[in-house]
Amino acid sequence: MKNTFRVFISVLCLAFLAACSKSSDPAPTPTPPAPSVSDLIKKVWSASNIQWDGNVQYDKTATSNLVAGYAQFKLDLSSAPAVSLTEYDRNKFSGTYSLSSDNKTLTLSSLKTSDGTEPTGTGGTLTFTISGVPTASTLVMESTTAYVKASNKKIRLSLVNP
Repeated sequence: MKNTFRVFISVLCLAFLAACSKSSDPAPTPTPPAPSVSDLIKKVWSASNIQWDGNVQYDKTATSNLVAGYAQFKLDLSSAPAVSLTEYDRNKFSGTYSLSSDNKTLTLSSLKTSDGTEPTGTGGTLTFTISGVPTASTLVMESTTAYVKASNKKIRLSLVNP
């Protein structure tokens, strides 16, 4: 009788343990993957703050700017690999863009106006180093070389997606 009671208690304990298994718990909701840099930059960008060799030339929030034309600046990366660039002097260039495999370098190539003119002194190519990781609303990048239209200075573009 003692053995029967022990067997009964053992079977009862196993039944309770089996009832508490995790197999009936719902699966956790997976976290969606973070958007890639190529997806984050695929937008139309406007100027927020522009610096030439560290000196502010344009600030969207300022009442006056050294280069007020940056209010019309637009970098359209929304239709990869096509790019459209409207500079501070209102010249509009079209071409293609590419992002390096490490997501740190953005290259605008084959830039030309509708009459075939390239941006001054560039050979039709502008290359930028992306600072940090872009967000859904901000992109910060710096030219890799001096730019003739910026008085032969490097340009730091802090861009926003309106």
